[in-house]
Amino acid sequence: MASVAKAPIISTAKTPQLDGQDSVAADPRASITGAPLLVKIYIVTQVPANPPEFELEDDVNAAPPSPISPNTPSPGTRRKRYKMVDRSETVLISRRSTVDEIRSCMLTAADIPPHLAADVTVKLRSTDGSTLIPLGPNLPTNTLQSQYRLEIDYGRLFPDPAYVNEQDINRHLKSLKDDLKMVETAAKKMKLYKVHNPVPLPEPSKRKLEQSRYVLKEEVKEALRCPQFDNWQWDSNELVVLLEQILIDLGVVKEYDIDLPTLRRFLLKIREAYNENPFHNFRHCFCVTQMMYGLLCSTGLLEKLLPIDRFILVTSCIGHDADHPGFNNAYQINALTDLAIIYNDVSPLENHHCAVLFSILRNPETNICKNVKDDVYREMRKGIVRCILATDMGRHGELMTAFKKASETVPYNYDDVEQKLLLMQMVIKCADISNEVRPPEVAEPWVDCLLEEFFTQSDTEKFEGLPTAPFMDREKVTKSNAQVGFIGFVMIPLYELVAKVLPNVETALLNPIRQALASYKEMQEAELKKK
Repeated sequence: MASVAKAPIISTAKTPQLDGQDSVAADPRASITGAPLLVKIYIVTQVPANPPEFELEDDVNAAPPSPISPNTPSPGTRRKRYKMVDRSETVLISRRSTVDEIRSCMLTAADIPPHLAADVTVKLRSTDGSTLIPLGPNLPTNTLQSQYRLEIDYGRLFPDPAYVNEQDINRHLKSLKDDLKMVETAAKKMKLYKVHNPVPLPEPSKRKLEQSRYVLKEEVKEALRCPQFDNWQWDSNELVVLLEQILIDLGVVKEYDIDLPTLRRFLLKIREAYNENPFHNFRHCFCVTQMMYGLLCSTGLLEKLLPIDRFILVTSCIGHDADHPGFNNAYQINALTDLAIIYNDVSPLENHHCAVLFSILRNPETNICKNVKDDVYREMRKGIVRCILATDMGRHGELMTAFKKASETVPYNYDDVEQKLLLMQMVIKCADISNEVRPPEVAEPWVDCLLEEFFTQSDTEKFEGLPTAPFMDREKVTKSNAQVGFIGFVMIPLYELVAKVLPNVETALLNPIRQALASYKEMQEAELKKK
């Protein structure tokens, strides 16, 4: 018997992109297309009434064997049958979905439990049933007047899922209970009945990483100090080791007596806290931390900072986007998300990142501050919170104004705690938006990742009827015009202001940024000529 459902009406409505990005295997250099990532499918399928209602009917034909028991009633008996009702659902199918993923989506809409999924056949037919429609990411669009029919063919597994034989079910349950009793009796005799609760072990990959010791070559350590470091050639385990090396090189491991196993567990937990977003992911966390380190080394600021300042900066960078959902503060506030409610619309994401970071530091197993005195820890926490909150681009103008005033003091007053912290806030801001400092082959894939995340948010906002930002709209934005605007109006003014205080910013950081701007302007001009 086949269960028939009126099925997919495909819309081109742009909706959220649900696919994550593997930090290593996913190809970050793939270009972004203008096509919607998802299509919206409307399905009408038959399901039991809620609550289920039984109807008695004559079974005029011999019922096929039950999947539970081969015993079936004789022809002509009256059986109980679920009353079926139509139910409408909306599902989303990604243009990147595999056939298996789309098939699973169809089965879920038809209420087919996972343990039966492998034994049924999914068929999609045209309205008149004469043509089979192939399942796949390029499923042809249709209209309300040409609805597809979704058929779930149970074959021998479940000849008629609507029939319920209560005697067979009771008999089967009794058999299961008897089997369970036999197993328990045998286990007692073998003295295995008592269940122990061992301490849970981390995943094998984590155990291996915690126990292993990577040996970094001197040229790798030296490259880490360079702002042009290529992040793409390292997998996520290696990024953890590189972060560990940065903390060692900054001197904070020795200064605050951080044992290496605790440091490794902390970094692994941080990696786990980052979501697999296209852009705001663990690799971005590494890039920001490494750029901060490269900036300190390139400008000589490293020698002017105390150990506590270095700890504040490196820990802030590591945790600055922890548990980022892939949707910015504007979305959080407009959509009235839990984060917006909790933090009263004030930097909801940045406050959340701080909370996640310090939750990890509260755990004795991952607390790299456990040997730090209380008064020092309070200073650390204060500085980390202020540095992470500074990454909210909603405060960009405020911080630029404050630092412009502070930079007028020559030489810069490093003895003033507030002025030094303000400089540290500017450093993390520079590191957070620093991709164009790197070579084009390293930087450009990040643009694709960021646009993918932006487009997903804009698609979602349109779908939910929320305000949208023009720079996130896939119908209005190209890579070149997005970068020309951002580099020219945000990056360069920020780095030029920092260059007034820190030496060598012009050569080490600003020159590559200006070259990137020139390249994107050429790309923009070429696109305009094609039009």
